Amino acid sequence: MLAQTTFNKSQSIALPLPGGNAPYNIASGLINNDAFPDIVISTTIGNTVYWLENDGTGHFTLQTTPIGILNNAGGVAIADLNNDGYNDVVSTSSADGKLVWFANDGLGNFGAEQIISSTINGPGQVYVRTIDNDTTPDVAVAAYNGNEVIWFANNGSGTFGPKNIIDNTIPNPGAFAMKDIDFDGDIDSVIANAVGFGTPNDCRIEVFYNDGDGNFTADTNIVSLNTKDYIFSVMAEDVDNDSSLDILVTDLTGNASWFKRTQIAPGTATYTETVISTSIANPACLDLRDLDNDNLRDFVLTSATSGSGNDIVWFKSDGVGGFGPEQVIDATQSQAYTITFADFENDGDLDMSTIAYNDDRVNMFENETIVLSVSDVELSNLTVFPNPSEDILHFKGLSEAVHISIIDNLGKIVKTQTIQLQESLDISDLEQGMYLLKINDSDIRLKFIKR
Repeated sequence: MLAQTTFNKSQSIALPLPGGNAPYNIASGLINNDAFPDIVISTTIGNTVYWLENDGTGHFTLQTTPIGILNNAGGVAIADLNNDGYNDVVSTSSADGKLVWFANDGLGNFGAEQIISSTINGPGQVYVRTIDNDTTPDVAVAAYNGNEVIWFANNGSGTFGPKNIIDNTIPNPGAFAMKDIDFDGDIDSVIANAVGFGTPNDCRIEVFYNDGDGNFTADTNIVSLNTKDYIFSVMAEDVDNDSSLDILVTDLTGNASWFKRTQIAPGTATYTETVISTSIANPACLDLRDLDNDNLRDFVLTSATSGSGNDIVWFKSDGVGGFGPEQVIDATQSQAYTITFADFENDGDLDMSTIAYNDDRVNMFENETIVLSVSDVELSNLTVFPNPSEDILHFKGLSEAVHISIIDNLGKIVKTQTIQLQESLDISDLEQGMYLLKINDSDIRLKFIKR
């Protein structure tokens, strides 16, 4: 039986000035040669990209040698761009118009910046996804001042082609997401903009469908037009468990909401908004995560407010699109813009980390959900086979049913399941690559490869 979920601020790391001045974006993933998710951050005024090493217990150490120096560093993403088995780091320089990546040697040592493009007008948020019809990870970025969202094709070794346009009709695009919105096997996009405070005219949210080759076409219907002021973040996720992706957004001037998406024909959907009431005056980053291990994804919200007030809150999901009352996680930060999630403590539940822009700090929050324990001794001889596998993993050495999580190379939990005695695990829905299989109530972790 799970206890009530609570969070404890376990660590607050002051960033060295001037390089740590104004941290803005954060991401988590495997950086060095262990099985524990680390953290990467960018600082805008400090012009620096750093990483923090996780010791496996959720305790982090700032690596004072920067990954890179970028004038007004903005978006960050973690992915293996050159197919050498190690996660690299992508970032942007808003002031210099650059989108770059840094190659990782597998131990957390990074090479010089490699330029994807140096002619982007105001690059910000970035995503690494396979956008065209090959298997290599491509890079998409929002160009705020250039009024476009664009992507660059990767040849598989970290060499990128010229820019391709996702959209160039929405002015000042800031927040966007990349997801297979219509479930046709390719990555689509949802784009929102921030024209300016108090100016909702032409503030919009739109969905763009990929034809599979990286050519995008707008949905017949706009998700939202002139109903927001300053859209800070956007996601495409299934909020109400109806096997259809919905659109979630935050308006920095005062609310968070989700739009139920109902597809009525290929390329055409309708959108119905539900506002989520919150005590946060300036909602910043949002996410949908299972915080209490009930297999339902809850709504998490951070604050861009620079004074007193709640900074991280969450709302428990009922599984059908409804959320319980607001629960406060933290009220001790100033401008907790962005957030990342992973099982940092290796204990079977999702922890979180935020940046505090105005405090020049990175903060860690441990999830104190209590789970029943299983003796590691009983599981010490546990193995999975075949390894590598295309579709099924079998277990050898189980003495009782266990609850497992599958973690990808970014540290993200991509699958959870209770495995009974003599039961196998279907991994056919996973993408090719290396994964960690974790027994949630123990310290047991097993690596396997999905072919």
